[in-house]
Amino acid sequence: MGTLLIIVAVLIVWLVLRVQPLLGHPHIERLDRFHSSLAADREKVVICLGDSLTQGNVSFDYVHALASRLEPWGYTVLNAGINGDLAWNILQRLDRVVASEPAFVVLLVGTNDACGSEDAQAASRYKKTKKLPQLPDEDFFFESYRDLLDGLESCASARVIPITLPPVGEQRGGAIDDVLGRFNQFIEAESERRGLACVPFGRSLRERLLSDGFEDSPTYQAKNTRKFVMKSIFFKYVMGWSWDRISERHRMKLLSDLIHLNEASGSVLADLVESEIKGPLDAQV
Repeated sequence: MGTLLIIVAVLIVWLVLRVQPLLGHPHIERLDRFHSSLAADREKVVICLGDSLTQGNVSFDYVHALASRLEPWGYTVLNAGINGDLAWNILQRLDRVVASEPAFVVLLVGTNDACGSEDAQAASRYKKTKKLPQLPDEDFFFESYRDLLDGLESCASARVIPITLPPVGEQRGGAIDDVLGRFNQFIEAESERRGLACVPFGRSLRERLLSDGFEDSPTYQAKNTRKFVMKSIFFKYVMGWSWDRISERHRMKLLSDLIHLNEASGSVLADLVESEIKGPLDAQV
């Protein structure tokens, strides 16, 4: 009996250590402490702002990949992503980002808004779990996104870099495709109107899927997405699989679970953002 208890205890400790990245928001705590730091070069502070695609514990952590490329050049890269956030949620915590006086803010948000706009049950779930003032729809996203850009532009030190949204599912022609198309057109138009350099992440991934996608990849439906997400979390944190391996099991090239990024697509995003941040600097050298 004693040996069995030891084995059970070891398994519990092992499991807790494996799933620790899913617990809490230590990256947000780091962001909140950062404003008192005097060590960073203020002209090279990068904050990545968004939802689960940015938080990076149920998706490939592109922020960590970006930091590994930029920090040797003297940059400080901070993660301000929270799983499940819509544009309105990010707006409520924008002051915490502005207080850090970033030089760059990378903004990637809208996937949850799109999913809520496309499906009534998803909309109700988001309204409840994320404490929204209304059911999410396209106008709600557009208004919140404009307010986000207004708030970020009030931070004179920051150069804002909007990112267009990746596909939801890898099949073309569904209703969610139409919603994402309108969202990305809006992000691009609003960026152009304000003179911001918009990173065309969504278009980059679509072009890759046209040339190298699985014909039998699963079709996105709001009701089956949570099943794919939970399976991906199990394979990642219990089985120790890579996001790319999970994608392959799910018959996808760029997404691990219809929504989140694998290593291939996350590396594309890191490439695009790195180029946008370092481009002006490289041009001066």
